[in-house]
Amino acid sequence: MKKLKIVVWDNIGNTLLGMRPWDAWPSGIQRRLTIEDQNASARVVQLEEVLSGHEFELVWLYDPVKSQRGFRDLFQEVDARLVDTTDPGAIDRELANTDFLILHKENLPAGALDGATRLRLIQHLGNDYRGVPLDAAREQQIPVAATPLINYSAVAEHVWAMILLDLKRLADQRAYMVRRDYLNEWGAYHPGVRIVSDLTLGLLGLGEIARPVAQIAKAFNMRTVYWDIERFPELEQRLGVEFVSWDDVFNQSDVLSVQLALNEQTEGVIGAREFSLMKPTSLFVNTARGKLVDEQALVHALRSDEIRAAALDVYAEEPLPVDSLLHALHEDKQHRVTLTPHSAAQGPWTWVRDSQELWFNVRRVLDGEPVKHLVS
Repeated sequence: MKKLKIVVWDNIGNTLLGMRPWDAWPSGIQRRLTIEDQNASARVVQLEEVLSGHEFELVWLYDPVKSQRGFRDLFQEVDARLVDTTDPGAIDRELANTDFLILHKENLPAGALDGATRLRLIQHLGNDYRGVPLDAAREQQIPVAATPLINYSAVAEHVWAMILLDLKRLADQRAYMVRRDYLNEWGAYHPGVRIVSDLTLGLLGLGEIARPVAQIAKAFNMRTVYWDIERFPELEQRLGVEFVSWDDVFNQSDVLSVQLALNEQTEGVIGAREFSLMKPTSLFVNTARGKLVDEQALVHALRSDEIRAAALDVYAEEPLPVDSLLHALHEDKQHRVTLTPHSAAQGPWTWVRDSQELWFNVRRVLDGEPVKHLVS
């Protein structure tokens, strides 16, 4: 049987993170997995098990700078040949004799497929596969699959949990019940509760997390605007969202949710100027990356009432320092700020489920079974 060559191009590591052997997971993560499923050790399978019966070579394409933000420890754990994508011609050379290409958040040059005569599947992790040249893949008759990320849908759920916690003043109402204040006034007690359909949601980025956030907003009959580095006319129609300028997404939004990727161009991109554009009644939500935001400017905007509230799952420094000024805002009885410990993605099981589904697709090809999540 011919040895398979599998190329992974992923600067974050999610394609392989969930394929770690059970014994490679720290004991704390093993405990978390087992709490949710007593049979966890059997469900966590490694790559060799999924590809059993096939000898294979694994090549991992990476960028030395971009990969610093990902799970770099995997480089030492995974038995893969590392290839620097900044080396001219590296991508074309590796794809020329590759059987499977696994992609995550990368832009594949269409020309790189010209010599990929052995390629049996391009497997993208996530439904936001804008970096895959579908026309070139069709011309070469290479199937393309894009598996949805459970990780991302979990974050979208967290976004809406934070939004509704704030707009429905649930923390206030909990305190109201604890104090038994309801004995003095029963029913619709809190004047700060908002009707979602009266408000405008702004999405900074319309990637794979923002899209289900927009779907829920549509169900609530909420006006939704977005900004992204590119427009998505088909999504605008399907999700009922409007493209606006960078400034307008800040000044039109009653709720602004950040869903941008962190890179050299976006680090610190949201600062004092952006907060000054926002409504004084607005809610700022960030479940993307803390370093997208000038945290000092955010604290100032909250303290000076430039914005009303914030809900954060990510921070410029993580874990959040115990002396961070955000703690005092979070603990204030006005409940204007909600903090969670970078928990929106829900951790280990989302990693395992996301990685496994894409590798199960590779196995389906090898076994001659129908591929799931085909997009081309």
